[in-house]
Amino acid sequence: MEKSLAPKVEALYQAVMELFAEGADLNTLTVAEIARKAGIGKGTVYEYFDNKEEMIAGAAYYFAKSSCQRMYKKLEEKESLYERMSLFLQSMDEEMNDIVCFVRVLHMMTDNSTVSNKLREYLKNKGPEEVLIMELVRKIIEAEVKLDGEKENNTVYLEMMAFSRIICYALYQFEMKERTNIAPGDMHEMICRDICRDVADFKAREAGKRT
Repeated sequence: MEKSLAPKVEALYQAVMELFAEGADLNTLTVAEIARKAGIGKGTVYEYFDNKEEMIAGAAYYFAKSSCQRMYKKLEEKESLYERMSLFLQSMDEEMNDIVCFVRVLHMMTDNSTVSNKLREYLKNKGPEEVLIMELVRKIIEAEVKLDGEKENNTVYLEMMAFSRIICYALYQFEMKERTNIAPGDMHEMICRDICRDVADFKAREAGKRT
C-alpha cells in the first residue's frame, strides 16, 4: 500500500499543480509563491524539501502517478479496447485541469532544467507497483495483444503509436480545439478508431507470420 503524504506536503503539491495549470513559469516560480498558495509558511517548506526544484518535481510526479492509478482502476471495468480508450479520452475531457498539467509536464520533460532532471530521477526509481502513463498504455495494449516469448518486444512500437495519439488528443484539447474545424466528438472518435485499427492491423500481421 502506498504511504500517505503528510497533509502539508499534499497541500504544497496541490498548490504547485494549481499554479502549473494557471500557467506559472517554473523558472521564476518561488517557494514563497507556492507556500502562499498552499496557505503554509515559507519556512515550513524546508522541513519537507531541500529546494524548490525537488518540490516541483515531486508534485509533477505525484500528480502523474495518482491520475494514472485512478484511471487504471476505471479502465479495468471495461472489456473492449474501444471502450477503454473511449473512457480514457472521456476522462481527459472531464478533467481539463489534468490535460493542462499533463501537457505542461510533457513540455517540462524535454528540457535539461534541474526540475526536469529531478523528475526523470523519480521516474527512473519508481516502484514496480506504480502505474504511470506509459505503463497505463502498455497495460491497455497488452490486454489486446498476447504474444509469446521474444515476440512481446514487437508491441513496443504499437504502444508508442497509441501513446502518440493520446498526446495528440491532449494537445488538441489544450491548444488546438479552437484553431481547427474538428469537433471534440469527432476527434474523440478518430483517436479511438485509429488506435483500434493500429492494434487490429498489428494482430493481423502477427497472425500472418505464424501461418
